[in-house]
Amino acid sequence: MLSKLPRPWIVDDAKDDGYTALHLAAFNNHAEAAELLVRAGARLDLQNANLQTALYLAVERQHTQIVRLLITHGANPNICDKDGDTPLHEALRHHTLQQLRRLQDTRDTSLLGGIAHSYDKKSSASIACFLAANGADLTIKNKKGQTPLNLCPDPNLRKTLTTCRKESTGAPSESTPESEDSATTATFTPQPGPSTAPTTETPTENPPADPSTDECLVCSDAKPDTLFRPCGHICCCNVCAARVKKCLVCRSCVSSRQRIGECVVCSEAPATVMFRPCGDVCACAQCAPLMRKCVECRTPLQPPAAASTSVAPVAPLAPAVPAPVAAPVPSPPATAIVAADAQQNEGGESSNLAQLQVNKGQPAPAPAAPHHLNNGSRSQHAPADVQKLQQQLQDIKEQTMCPICLDRLKNMIFLCGHGMCQMCGDRITVCPICRKQVEKRILLY
Repeated sequence: MLSKLPRPWIVDDAKDDGYTALHLAAFNNHAEAAELLVRAGARLDLQNANLQTALYLAVERQHTQIVRLLITHGANPNICDKDGDTPLHEALRHHTLQQLRRLQDTRDTSLLGGIAHSYDKKSSASIACFLAANGADLTIKNKKGQTPLNLCPDPNLRKTLTTCRKESTGAPSESTPESEDSATTATFTPQPGPSTAPTTETPTENPPADPSTDECLVCSDAKPDTLFRPCGHICCCNVCAARVKKCLVCRSCVSSRQRIGECVVCSEAPATVMFRPCGDVCACAQCAPLMRKCVECRTPLQPPAAASTSVAPVAPLAPAVPAPVAAPVPSPPATAIVAADAQQNEGGESSNLAQLQVNKGQPAPAPAAPHHLNNGSRSQHAPADVQKLQQQLQDIKEQTMCPICLDRLKNMIFLCGHGMCQMCGDRITVCPICRKQVEKRILLY
């Protein structure tokens, strides 16, 4: 039926309450119907009267198969409803309510004769981890000022969500809601950069991590301020670090711990840069590029490699700032060359190197951008979208144009309900559509 529709946009038609066919399929767990609607071009992020998307309803009803289907086809997990809640808010709220119900059932077991309800302990938690691993934001606040982590009292689940979110920022997740429980066992290993310089980087700058991980992974109260050696991760506060035997990120044994203080140079920002080969952490990212020797042990620092990489800690205390670049030598003509460096994306593909030459007093030529929308995004299905719009325009014309002359708009209606233009309506006595006698003509304004 969907393949033979003359008007394909009808799959997005909504009821009075805003529910589309995809909303109803997600709410009632009709996975096959939802898949057919998605393949027919149904828009995934449409909202009903309560501003709820189909993904929100699937999460609310704990339909994991539909959640996986919508996320796989690009549904946005960060759309809020009328209360400001995202699907991740709803998943964690459902998980907390399940825990409270299980606790109440345990207390009432003696009164109910040993009969207890069975709940799926992993459904809500696995959906929450799946959402976090596929782009759900842990820092969005609802209208009550609550983030998703504020609705989750389980410290283990909070840690797992933080790890899943951190992994999603580094590489796209191909996991499913049932496989998110193993997210905390991931191991982070440094990747060597394409450089002919020595492998020892000096200084090593820690790239910024997700803002939601700027807390101790044990107590979730204080900020992480203790460096584990030899791995170099910063993931616990000073109080909790004394009880940690293995790093919570890479699971390597902790031989020593060092509390991170403020920068010994500027005394303003916290020290976030590890010097090598000595391994001291005593300077911030702004002051470290200016040093040639470690200010604590006076060990000479080797020059950094051209493309250095390092093991990223869970929560660096300050974002790293790239090293200053030497100013280019000015050329005699008044010409500026602007080059955009090609960057390696996550799929291993590299973008083209674009060079623009701007002459003094002349505007830069606009680069050609075929099939780009007004917001700058690339239109991948431009021909199909144009055809769809043409069909919609033709349908509107058939509904508003006079069926006799096909030239003027309808502005006269008969008692039978059919209409046409005033010029054609004044000349007929029988409705050309239903063949009823014209008793009265009503003009539309």
